[in-house]
This record gives sequence, C-alpha cells and structure tokens, in this order.
Amino acid sequence: MSVEPLHAQAFFRVDTSGLFSEILIFDYYDNAHYYYSLIEDEDGYGREMERLLNVMNEFLREEKVLVNDEEVGVEALLVDLDFRGSPELPTITYLIEFYTKLCSGLNKYECHYEMGLAEYDYEVYWILPSEARIVEVEISGEYEILDDRIMVAKMRRGEPYNGYEKIVFKL
Repeated sequence: MSVEPLHAQAFFRVDTSGLFSEILIFDYYDNAHYYYSLIEDEDGYGREMERLLNVMNEFLREEKVLVNDEEVGVEALLVDLDFRGSPELPTITYLIEFYTKLCSGLNKYECHYEMGLAEYDYEVYWILPSEARIVEVEISGEYEILDDRIMVAKMRRGEPYNGYEKIVFKL
C-alpha cells in the first residue's frame, strides 16, 4: 500500500462543561486506489476502519494530555473514509473527545508528545466558548489569535515541532 500523507487539519472545540471535541482530518494521495477499493469490500472496509481507529487510539495513549495539571484520557470515537473528488484523494476523519473539569478563571491545556519534523502541512483551529479569552499559547509553528477566543496555528512540511503544546485560557 503506497498512501502518501498530503495535508491535515484539526478543529478543537471546547465548551464550558469541560468537553473537548476534536475533528481531525487527514488528506492522502493514494495512487493505487487502496482506500477506494474498500468501497466494494464491506468486510475489508470494516477491518480497515477498526485498524485505523485502534492505531489512532494507540497514538493518543502515547501522548500525555493535562488540563489544569490533571491527566485526562483522550479517545478517538469514530473514523470515517471519504474522497476529495477522486479515487486518488482519500480523506480520513476522526472524532476525538475527552471530558474534564474546567474552572472559573484560568485553565491550562497541555499536551506532551514526541518531537519531530512535520511530514505534511497542517493547521490546527481552537474554538473556545464565547465568554473565554486565550491568554497564553506555547506551540510549534506560527499562530494567530482571533476575537480573543479562536486560535489558528500552522505548520509546514519539514518544520520541526517540539513535542509540547500549552494553551491557557480564562473562563
């Protein structure tokens, strides 16, 4: 199977109840049409989706995610396969969630993972509740804060990432 990663996007949505939801989207180039061939193979499709979900959850277990200095368990709940207009362009989407207690005042999200080089371009969007305000960001790549509560971060292929993210926000 020769599937090449092209691009990724992550959309984090945080609500005041403490639910963190992430939609993670990977775009690939699949010259051999491996993923497209699964459309006609229901059993093969099911096995591959289960494999992808297991791989993502194993990856998530290797990360250490803390909110307000307490470790939280992050889980991928769903995986979906689609195509961007061509059998060569599969898209794999994950729904990832965790729940934690947030407090009135400052809250701190931290994620520790292995350092490396970006294999593809990607963007990360954080959307906080309307009454929240981002007060501190420590993340690899470039980022911009919009309307005090939305952050857009960008990494480009080949750029190093340091394996640590921190977002401090006030509720």
